[in-house]
Amino acid sequence: MRLTRVTRVIGPALAVLLLAGVAALAIVPRLRPAGDDKLVTVHALVGSEKRSFLTDPEVVSVLARAGYRLVVDTAGSREITTRTDLDNYDLVFPANTPQADRIKQARGLTRSYSPFYSPMAIATFRPIADLLARAGVVHTDGPVATFDMHAYLKLVRDHTRWSDLPGADAVYPTDRSVLIASTDVRTSNSAALYLALVSYVANGDEVVTDRAAAERQAEFAAGLFERQGYLDNSTAEPFDEFLAMGMGKAPMVMIYEAQFLERVRAADGSIRPDMLLLYPEPTIFARHTVVPLTDTGDAVGKLLSTSPDLVRLAIRHGFRPSDPAAAAQARGQGAANAASAPPELVNTAEPPSQEISDLMIELIADAYRTGTG
Repeated sequence: MRLTRVTRVIGPALAVLLLAGVAALAIVPRLRPAGDDKLVTVHALVGSEKRSFLTDPEVVSVLARAGYRLVVDTAGSREITTRTDLDNYDLVFPANTPQADRIKQARGLTRSYSPFYSPMAIATFRPIADLLARAGVVHTDGPVATFDMHAYLKLVRDHTRWSDLPGADAVYPTDRSVLIASTDVRTSNSAALYLALVSYVANGDEVVTDRAAAERQAEFAAGLFERQGYLDNSTAEPFDEFLAMGMGKAPMVMIYEAQFLERVRAADGSIRPDMLLLYPEPTIFARHTVVPLTDTGDAVGKLLSTSPDLVRLAIRHGFRPSDPAAAAQARGQGAANAASAPPELVNTAEPPSQEISDLMIELIADAYRTGTG
């Protein structure tokens, strides 16, 4: 009888303990960060041109050693500024300071980091460069192959077609207009910088500062975008098409220098011997800027700017570190070989104010809507 009575007491007690244990097992995982049990997950919304860097297994490893796991979503850098779901992210990483400043202003933030930058450049093919050299647009007589923006815009104003250029029949036999392929200026920072560069050159090598000049330059520049036809929202797509489809798709593509150098340094065969990087003269810089939205986003922003390992890996992916000392140290560690070292660029333009840039882009958007570009 005693044994039966004890069993009756212990049985329900064990059941309660067992249920409590199951409940604990169900609750504990929810208290842990997603992914690795010891890592804090950081959600980032970034320009597409940085995805390959931020998802590089070595970058992932460096961040993991610091205690973080980065989950990356991509969007056009201008699109990032208009997203309504930024509360879902710990940091945003657009491709230029004006977009970062707009986000900071809209959300009352003060912190930001600019770990690296990249000049705009033009990916093309040697036969196309030779053709444009005979037309006075491309110059390869120095250490840097340059693309004369003044000469190019004259061809655009004259509605020059490839078939109009001497020797085009043997190189690029098409009646298409001579145009640099770009992304959509309404969503993409690289296209906005292309617009800034065009407006600077067309304005007599002066930054556009007033509405009248902005209206003139937007009217001219609208044709540079509309005449291309369909445009991608972010810079990764047209460069990938350049690599895969050759000059038949687009003989010249406006890209970030980093995109081309990343492939050169990877030595993966994607950059063929007939491919060439040209630097617009003048050119313009994209200053990639992190805006932390949470404290964990701030911690990752600091790491991207200060970690020697992350600086070295950024160089390997084609970016130019903002800190010259960090760049020198990383190069000393073999981040980039001499053959792929980027040239020093002196002839550069500054973008207009964010207000003027937005005005020109809105005027171009109006031209799209009304078909007046």
